[in-house]
Amino acid sequence: NSSLVGSINTTGSATSYVTSSDERLKENIADAPAGNINDIKVRSFDFKTDGSHQEYGFIAQELETVAPYAVSKGETDEDTWGVDYSKLVPMLVKEIQDLKAEVAALKGA
Repeated sequence: NSSLVGSINTTGSATSYVTSSDERLKENIADAPAGNINDIKVRSFDFKTDGSHQEYGFIAQELETVAPYAVSKGETDEDTWGVDYSKLVPMLVKEIQDLKAEVAALKGA
């Protein structure tokens, strides 16, 4: 149908990407399972094109085995892959919530 499914908003100094999250667009809503954050390899690397250094990042081919929903594959073997870092945020929030619950249980709270 013609409902809004997301947007890109810009101002003179910022850009925001909005994904639809309205409850009315969803069904079978349940608590998410525990994440697999320990399986994500965080890497440091230099880009070949200009030598710029990235202190923290991911390799799309490695991340694809853990969080395929965050990886954009090329259509051919020659196309480069990409990572949508924002797609990892829900899993990270779930992991933090689980850790906080575990800490509270250990403290007897």
